[in-house]
Amino acid sequence: MDYTVHMGGFGQMFGVPNAVVDQYLKLSTPSQLKVLLYLLRHNGQQVEQSEISEALSVSDELVEEALLFWSQTDLFAPGEATAETQRQAETGRVHPAAEPKGTKRHTGSLATLSNAKSGELSPLEIAAALEKSEDLKTLFQLSEQQLGRPLRHIEQKALVWMHDYNNIGSDIILTVLLYCKSIDKPSVSYAESMITNWWNEGIQTLPQVNAAINEVEHRRSFTGHIQKAFEMNRKPTPKQQEFIDLWQDRQIPMELITYAYEKTLESTDKLAFPYLNAVLMRWMDAGYRTRIDVDTKDKPSAGDGRKQGNAKPAIPESDNAQAYKSFVYNIDS
Repeated sequence: MDYTVHMGGFGQMFGVPNAVVDQYLKLSTPSQLKVLLYLLRHNGQQVEQSEISEALSVSDELVEEALLFWSQTDLFAPGEATAETQRQAETGRVHPAAEPKGTKRHTGSLATLSNAKSGELSPLEIAAALEKSEDLKTLFQLSEQQLGRPLRHIEQKALVWMHDYNNIGSDIILTVLLYCKSIDKPSVSYAESMITNWWNEGIQTLPQVNAAINEVEHRRSFTGHIQKAFEMNRKPTPKQQEFIDLWQDRQIPMELITYAYEKTLESTDKLAFPYLNAVLMRWMDAGYRTRIDVDTKDKPSAGDGRKQGNAKPAIPESDNAQAYKSFVYNIDS
């Protein structure tokens, strides 16, 4: 079916630069295009960011990102877009930038940013990078498929930065992004953080990344079992996670951890990780691996771990009695 424009439906009109279609259409998201059209329609008028958000049914966050995206293009006069972006950040007020320069085209090549940050990549530089690399173009397409939505400008910058400037393979980026999605963190920035940390630790090949993911999953599974056994309704604190990681590294049986948890509740009436860890370490040093081992072999001093009136729990004999007392009498849950 052929379609023709019905001119009778046109009333007052405003111009849209050719560059929007020629250079930015494939890079911009629907919300970014909506914001641009709204600004062009209200050129010369002062509008609030909240007004744009309400008029377009677009969140404030996406409006702010769209304004930043267009301010970095060559559609607006240099300097004015930056000033407006600063005014927006300070007061939440947006003033449409100078008249778009519809016939201007970018003719330069991708800038060398060996010491730059991804935040300095402009839409034009991203477009140039995509023209030069089919692999990067495929990375963008597959990333959008995994996320189930168009890439935001900040996500585009992160992908270009990892792929072109840090020479991280698309297979690694997509593998980590897919893993992030599997743990309900479908975010390029989250994937970038994981990749950066691993890269700095020398994890720089796909097999190494897969092994790192398996290790993370193993630890997540162990922590999940601990949370369920301890009836924890929130994630462990960093200090609590240190204890959990220690128990996993020491390969302490879950049966023993659960028993130590029960003993801790009997003695302290609360989940006290330092106390629980001290009990576990003493049992492990003694060679106990099961509940039966503890029940039949453990011979603590009278009243070990049990409350007697308002008295502090008795301290088992050990070579590090003073350290143990410090743990028990200064419980930090």
